[in-house]
Amino acid sequence: MKASKLFIKPLLLMVVIFGMVAVVTSVTFSNRLRHEMTREYESKALALARSVAESDISTILSKDAGALQARIDQYLGISAVSYVLVADENGNVLAHTFVPFVPDRILRMVAETPRVETREEHILRDVILDGKRYLHVSSPILSGLAGDVHIGMDYAVIDRNIHEAVVEQQVVMLILFGASLLLVFLFVVNISKPLRQLTEYAGRVAVKDFGKVPEINSNDEVGQLAKAMEAMTGQISELVGSLEDRVKQKTRELQEARDALKQKVEERTSELMRTNTQLKIEIAERKVIGDALRKAEKKYRTIFENAVEGIYQSSYSGRFQDTNPALARILGYKSPEDLMSSIYDIGTQMYVDPDRRKEFLRLIDERNEVKNFVSKVRKRDGRIIWVAENARKIVDAQGNIVCFEGSIEDITMRKKAEDQLKRQAFHDPLTGLPNRALFLDHLRMAMERSRRRKHMFAVLYMDLDRFKVVNDSLGHDAGDELLRGVARVLEQCGRSVDTIARFGGDEFAILQEEISAPKDAIAIARRILEGVRQPFTIGGNEVFTSASLGIVLKTDGYDRPEALLRDADTAMYRAKELGKSRFKVFNRKMHDQALQLMELETDLRRAVDLREFEVVYQPIVELDTRQVCGFEALVRWRHPEHGIIGPSDFISLAEDTGLIYAIDNLVLEEACAQVRRWQTLAGVTKGSELTVNINISGKHFGQSMLAGQISRALEDSGLSADSLNIEITESALMDNPSVAEDILQQLKDLGIRICIDDFGTGYSSLSYLQRFPIDVVKVDRSFIIAVDEDPDSQAIVRTVFSLGESMGLKIVAEGVETSGQLGFLEREGCRFVQGYFFYKPLTVSEVDHLLEGQRRG
Repeated sequence: MKASKLFIKPLLLMVVIFGMVAVVTSVTFSNRLRHEMTREYESKALALARSVAESDISTILSKDAGALQARIDQYLGISAVSYVLVADENGNVLAHTFVPFVPDRILRMVAETPRVETREEHILRDVILDGKRYLHVSSPILSGLAGDVHIGMDYAVIDRNIHEAVVEQQVVMLILFGASLLLVFLFVVNISKPLRQLTEYAGRVAVKDFGKVPEINSNDEVGQLAKAMEAMTGQISELVGSLEDRVKQKTRELQEARDALKQKVEERTSELMRTNTQLKIEIAERKVIGDALRKAEKKYRTIFENAVEGIYQSSYSGRFQDTNPALARILGYKSPEDLMSSIYDIGTQMYVDPDRRKEFLRLIDERNEVKNFVSKVRKRDGRIIWVAENARKIVDAQGNIVCFEGSIEDITMRKKAEDQLKRQAFHDPLTGLPNRALFLDHLRMAMERSRRRKHMFAVLYMDLDRFKVVNDSLGHDAGDELLRGVARVLEQCGRSVDTIARFGGDEFAILQEEISAPKDAIAIARRILEGVRQPFTIGGNEVFTSASLGIVLKTDGYDRPEALLRDADTAMYRAKELGKSRFKVFNRKMHDQALQLMELETDLRRAVDLREFEVVYQPIVELDTRQVCGFEALVRWRHPEHGIIGPSDFISLAEDTGLIYAIDNLVLEEACAQVRRWQTLAGVTKGSELTVNINISGKHFGQSMLAGQISRALEDSGLSADSLNIEITESALMDNPSVAEDILQQLKDLGIRICIDDFGTGYSSLSYLQRFPIDVVKVDRSFIIAVDEDPDSQAIVRTVFSLGESMGLKIVAEGVETSGQLGFLEREGCRFVQGYFFYKPLTVSEVDHLLEGQRRG
């Protein structure tokens, strides 16, 4: 069997399709298999680490190395477990399965693990030992108080399974490809036979052989084609005969046309004789016109001599053939003759850059003229000026260049004005540094160079930490002087190839180019932080400041400079959040967190508009009677997608965005109205017998509306002022003590009680209890948790109780969860408690049932 050439195209198509399918399926399958097996290894490693950390805790605490060694040796029999190591809380190795000694890399990670801030969760890391990759799992024992368990899992099993699976898949794909290829071959052989017959018949038709069409009886398109060719054979024969007759007829018509053309030539000759007579008349007329042209030339010569612009004619070789006095004055010569005799090569004697003459000739050859050709030229005395040149090429009848005609204008003053405007547009007037526009232009060019030749660069974004304090205390002039001083520090820390810019306010950016490694950018960041920390002398005062820096090192994934600056700014704000006067290198997690924060802010604004917040109430119990004497109103966000969100996840964002005012006001209005209803339900005659504590953000102490909002909420609800306790944190008092004192006094004037929340966790002085009108102190739960066994916590709580008793303050213990804690508090004379031992935060309906049962009891 012989297949036609049609077989080649299906074959190539199959090779391409099966190749693409094989590659895509192999990559997808191997990636999916690697992902699943890696996740299984991580789960397995975490389970083993958790098993050692929980099941052998007594052996670990006793530090019985022999028993611990025997225990961890059993884990080596588990598939893929390569090593197990147990270390104490100081990072010292208690037992291990390495032979004969523990690698240095493992020892360093074991020693570093106790210094990790968050010890509640496991730590997963990839480790390479002797060229092999392992999954290293560190699991804390008792939250790191008793040490850590370290387990290593070998990745080689994953790689081997992936290799075997891919090989099996490729074999199956090869078998499928062979079977498909055989089917295509048989199919093509079947359809190629009638096609070859039709091809041979088409060759006979080309030489006027209109024999019988091959007999093809198939019912497909090939059979239809054969029938159509048979029907066309007779028509083609008739057309050929008809065409031969038409050719003979056209030949006769051409003979007749030639005779007619001969007659027309004779007639045209007579016309030319008449035209010759007319030309003689025109020659006489041109003589008259020539006299008029000479008069016009004299007129234009006068204009040429008196023009303000320089006008010239020059040769292709670069000599002036004719100039006017204005050009001589522009170039510093006494007369046109002096100019033409002195300059014999325009390219080298007039242009400062000799290549400008070459560019001039190139443009005029391409376009036959040049317009606004700006160059720097040298005057006779050596001074440099800017000129704008317009010129055109003059050619003869044969197209040869006769000369160049043009004009020259001195634009030096205009050029200086343009340069000044450009500098003002691209530089900061205060510091002289480039501004944002110029910095973005340099950054865009750096990104282009990076894409072309792997050019490495880094971007640093800096913000001063205490600039507002300097401005507010010493004035804006001192602030400007500080900014100039910081700019000089940045210039000293940077290199000549770096771009240092001020973006406005106290924000600066540094583009560090041609760096060999990321450590170069970190080195300049350290120098900048150290330089900014040095004192600045401003107006006779020593001023201290600091800065926060964000750094983007991996710049190859960006296509817009604005996105790169955005991420550097994100890293800078993360450095400020971590304590200021430091730098932070950007990573993708920061960007994801910023997007999540933006999404949360959008949802929070919608939640405020739709009032998606719910107030729950945690009872406060009087120990003498074991009765509920009050509630703390707590806000919860009922998110339509994420469910209930606690205040710790959105209050700080609400404070940053200013939404906290609306949220606090909503809680205030709802809680006041609800507690007034419960007082009626419980039959309370005095407002102080059933109170409500409402948390107020410290942001309110920067506003003057708090007292008015609380007064309006009390009036609308009918709640008495002695039923309301406003809870504030110590930090709210510290930010602006004088303003806080005024606002608290306004609240006291309304009859409201003031409560200090989380007492003992802040940095405020005990004198604040005497200075501010405080009624209630809530001892933070961090002290209550350990009072049944920690002497230090017991001493602190006793001190707070003693202090409250001497100052006449009401003391409430928060976070009571065990009977041991409650017993200590009762022995120390505590009267009011709040915590899960009695009640968790309750909904409105749950409080209704509670008060109903308490009233009946």
